[in-house]
Amino acid sequence: MITVESDRRLRAAVRALLGEIETLTADFGPSVQDAVAAARATEVSPAEAERLYTRVLRLLRDRDTSWTDEQIADEVRKLLDGPGSPSSNPWGEVSLVERNGLSPHLVTPVPRFNNLAVPMYEGYVDVGDIDLWPDNHRVELQVAEFEDRNRRAPDPRELLELVQGKMRLPSLNKRDPYSIEPLAKSIARKGVERAPILTHEGVPMDGNRRIAAAKAVLSGNFTREEKERARWVKVWVAPPGTTPDQFDAVVVALNFEDDLKEKWPEFVKARLVVDEYRKERDGEIGGVTTTRDNAIKKRVAEHFAITATAVTRYIRMVQWAEDFEEYHVHEQGRDQSAVRYKADDIFQWFYEIQAGKSADKITTQMEDDPELRKIVYDLMFEVMDTGTQVRSLWKVVADEEAMKQLEAAHDSLVRDNKKDALDLVKEAVNTADRNTKARKKLGFDSWLRSAVDRLGSAPPDNWRTLDSALLKDLQRVFVASTGVIEAELVSRGERPIPDHA
Repeated sequence: MITVESDRRLRAAVRALLGEIETLTADFGPSVQDAVAAARATEVSPAEAERLYTRVLRLLRDRDTSWTDEQIADEVRKLLDGPGSPSSNPWGEVSLVERNGLSPHLVTPVPRFNNLAVPMYEGYVDVGDIDLWPDNHRVELQVAEFEDRNRRAPDPRELLELVQGKMRLPSLNKRDPYSIEPLAKSIARKGVERAPILTHEGVPMDGNRRIAAAKAVLSGNFTREEKERARWVKVWVAPPGTTPDQFDAVVVALNFEDDLKEKWPEFVKARLVVDEYRKERDGEIGGVTTTRDNAIKKRVAEHFAITATAVTRYIRMVQWAEDFEEYHVHEQGRDQSAVRYKADDIFQWFYEIQAGKSADKITTQMEDDPELRKIVYDLMFEVMDTGTQVRSLWKVVADEEAMKQLEAAHDSLVRDNKKDALDLVKEAVNTADRNTKARKKLGFDSWLRSAVDRLGSAPPDNWRTLDSALLKDLQRVFVASTGVIEAELVSRGERPIPDHA
């Protein structure tokens, strides 16, 4: 009989064994490390774990010194899969079956995601036995709107209808929001080509679209052969004991690296990155200095396989997106789901809104001017139709004439005349661009006049103190400028055309 105390001791012994195994495997190559990772991922009782890990540890310690890493890895796999192995169904609760000559088996070599080994079992499953993952980040907006309106989470059937576009939400006007129809036609022709990845309980951590599309084939107007092709899906199943970090590596690798799948929207990626950054920052003890903050951004960047610069960009974009949502939901009383969808749709604009030098940025001025914030956010929500308009706002605000036109655009919006409002926004941008060019020309004229006055009045002693490199640069620039000046004066009729022309 196993008492609480003996169970506690067993678990402590298992932890000690795992510590020794981890230390030893660090001296071996990837093949041994992958085989040991597969052994560790097997769901067994504490007593079985102690027996298995003891045998693995003994093998690593007492191996024949002439063995290669591959031979050692094979011996580890034999301990896992041979007679007396810990489990006859090591992948858990998923009903894997043999099909197309493929029996359920451990994937070798062990797959790696974001440089982390994650053991997987491969086999076929009836797609009808799989429900979609309700916490999938791709569907978070629809799920949130459904919960807001129904005061409950969607059940599996409703979640499937949301993804397939069969259930329409007021704030989502796309008929096929996740492009399920073309994917379903592809699956009907050739089946699901890339294996979805499931937990041992059958929850798809990757492949929700493929599963939803396969189910659409089963319920759609397709032939019996096409439906049979879509019904049986080859999947990878992570065994019991797979850690949250390993699943996180799967999600990051399959959604942040480029491939031909339907990518997560930038909005979703940015939210995940910023959530991780904030979690890391909140976990810091003491004040977060600039050095510490940069270190946090670097860690987050490595976690998502992006650059630290991208992390900083996402942080700023999410901050302004959240401020945009806060304004429209809590100050303007708009529907929260509609605001979420709008923020998602125009997410790139929250990068464009930060254009300009520090003091000139529209965002800097909005922080101190609630009326300007109101004008900008209202026009972004209902009127503006390109990121270029948003990017030009800092020039518009800096120009008195253009700013009056922007205010007039907002007044037209208040009167519900969106067409006039858009025309005035475009006019304001054109005015700002035209006046900016004029100011640049005027600035060059003023600088040249100043340079002529200074050079003309410079005493000879000033030139004697300049170093030779600077004098040569000046000579080169003066010669080039003289040629341009001469040509311009000739074109104006103020100099005769040179004889050599």
